[in-house]
Amino acid sequence: MSQTGAQSTKTLSLLSQTEVNHRLKEHEASYAVTRKNNPVIRYDTNALPSNSPLEDDSCTVVLERDPGGKVKGDLMFWGVFDGHSGWQTSRLLSSNLVSYVARELDLVFRSSQPYLSLLDPSLAPSTSSSYWSLLGSGPSNPKNTELDLHDSIMQQAIKNAFEGMDQEIVNAPMRLLEKLQKEGKAPKLGRETGISAEQTEALNTLLPALSGSCSLLAVLDAGRNKLHVACTGDSRAVMGTWEPSASGGGKWRAEPLSEDQTGKNPKEVERIKSAHPSSESETVIVRGRVLGGLEPTRAFGDARYKWALGVQEKLAEAFHPGSVIATPEVVSIDLAKGLSAPRKHKSLSSFLPVSSSAEPPPPEATRFIVLATDGLYDRLNNEEVVSLVGAHLSGVRGIQTRANVLSHVVETRALETTHATHVPRQEPARGEGEVFTFEDGNLSTHLVRNALGGAKREQVAALLSIPAPLSRRYRDDITVTVILLNGNGAGEGGSEGGAGGVHKREDVELDGGRVRAKL
Repeated sequence: MSQTGAQSTKTLSLLSQTEVNHRLKEHEASYAVTRKNNPVIRYDTNALPSNSPLEDDSCTVVLERDPGGKVKGDLMFWGVFDGHSGWQTSRLLSSNLVSYVARELDLVFRSSQPYLSLLDPSLAPSTSSSYWSLLGSGPSNPKNTELDLHDSIMQQAIKNAFEGMDQEIVNAPMRLLEKLQKEGKAPKLGRETGISAEQTEALNTLLPALSGSCSLLAVLDAGRNKLHVACTGDSRAVMGTWEPSASGGGKWRAEPLSEDQTGKNPKEVERIKSAHPSSESETVIVRGRVLGGLEPTRAFGDARYKWALGVQEKLAEAFHPGSVIATPEVVSIDLAKGLSAPRKHKSLSSFLPVSSSAEPPPPEATRFIVLATDGLYDRLNNEEVVSLVGAHLSGVRGIQTRANVLSHVVETRALETTHATHVPRQEPARGEGEVFTFEDGNLSTHLVRNALGGAKREQVAALLSIPAPLSRRYRDDITVTVILLNGNGAGEGGSEGGAGGVHKREDVELDGGRVRAKL
């Protein structure tokens, strides 16, 4: 394979199919969930780098609600973070964002401020209540107040957590500069001097602020059987829900759970323009990008778009290093709604046999969520993503036409929220022949392979053979998490006794049409 540039031609060796499979599966993982009263069956993850190092990151965290509380159950968090201009911000988010969200949710569960006053403004703290609190008395919280029953309050808690962490990232360099100035250790730049300890500390603080990252976080509250999805940027979440038919079969319904926040989204353009003087209305968004540079209009970090001019000049002078916000849009889903009668799943390590002329039985999973960075959606649209996962769960195997795969999904119905507008980044250009392949046991790997070309093996091999940084011209980093849920919901519990756990599924592969795994 040759790559011709303006001045030279570089010849690359095409990866073998064995090497392709190794590259696709290198970072894959699959986990079975057997937690009591938890609707999650399993989740699969994968990440395919294009940048070197990978600028995407991800996380999964399982927490328990307060055992002494009225409502018991797990809180499960899945996050995918699409970094840009470096990996530092996405890495920081993968390690810390869940802690910020969990802290705010704990205040909600305890019916504490500031969330109690959202339910009843008369309970907002005042000067008099602060006075009484110093004396150890004063108004107490109403009994039996369950703030977590209110989606708007849960959403506000998640938004506060996102904003709080972004403020920490963006403001940390300024606080460090002020600290060093007070100590008389403010770094002085000059080619004749080496990098001081102060400059090293400054860089560690500055880099997560100067780089940036989109964030997509799903929070499953098993105690309430609710799913909350928070999106900052242009990563996407989409849900597939099984709709049984009268004949005993059924299809999957695709529902978007997020909306791309970019300079091509009219609502985001209007939001940003309204925050600027009218004299800047034609320059704040240029070619669908903030100030002509940044595509996502919401992101963590990217401090150069948030610092005031004076702050930027101060930091630039010391460390040489507005419109963009980190506030997410949050969608809440009641997992008990929109499903047929619940069924207990029988197996956590296998699904259906190869599809045949006979009508296949309903899948064990009745709902799934796909979280992915935009590298996946540059090549697949929402309907294709849901179709590929749904058809896999319905037992489809081998090489398939696009039409056959799409037949497993009913006509897309948008959620009844303001987040329903979803326009694919590009129209599918892979044709209508045998373009998809069902050969991977891991659902995230299955999506990544088909995004790169699926049944067109030479195309997949060619894309994976191009090394970084040249590969970035042809594909982005791709990070995917697929979460499978059954229809039991909280209250039915898993099929295994005890508190259960989360177990990594080793050697996941397709064998005779069934997904097999050694637990």
